[in-house]
Amino acid sequence: MQLAKVWKENATLIKGAIVVIACMVIIGLIFSSIMQGYKVPQPTPPVGLNIVATPAPEVKKVAVVDKPIKAKAVKVYPATVKKSIKLPEAIQDNPALDVIASNQVPADDHPQTITTLINTDTGESQTFVKRDPLPWLALDSRGEAGLYMGIKNGQPAARLEVKQGMFQVKALHFGVVGTVDQPINSTIDPDYFVGAGVWARW
Repeated sequence: MQLAKVWKENATLIKGAIVVIACMVIIGLIFSSIMQGYKVPQPTPPVGLNIVATPAPEVKKVAVVDKPIKAKAVKVYPATVKKSIKLPEAIQDNPALDVIASNQVPADDHPQTITTLINTDTGESQTFVKRDPLPWLALDSRGEAGLYMGIKNGQPAARLEVKQGMFQVKALHFGVVGTVDQPINSTIDPDYFVGAGVWARW
């Protein structure tokens, strides 16, 4: 009965919210299809697995050239390092393959370009990390869920929140969100919210 009364009193608002959510989902699906037509997203590799890095856009279509090395030797790490950083066994067993650089970059929403230089006079290498700007337009397939405890209207309550991104414009993420607020030690029915919107991540 109570649910029917709420629906009757707020039918227009609820229908409007449903239309907005449906439009967001349709726009997101269309956008996803367009983006996937231009570029197939790479799956996230499993934790701890070494994969071949994708060349940076600036050098992806640039042909490499041969350059004589004046140094009598190239500075490399001992062969045991290949096992320490868990490179594939085929690389560990190949004496001709040596590690000249291995760097760890903190996780970040920004794409990052890693460039390793070699000094042909001394044989030493040096690695640089460049934090690239956020894309103007990109897919956002990340989701998150959280359970929170707090106070609502002066009463202890628990909140379950689920959020799913769809696409992003720079630091602004567009997607859908749903929450359920359950009062603790109370006979009050839970409150819920389902909608679509935009949020910033920093």
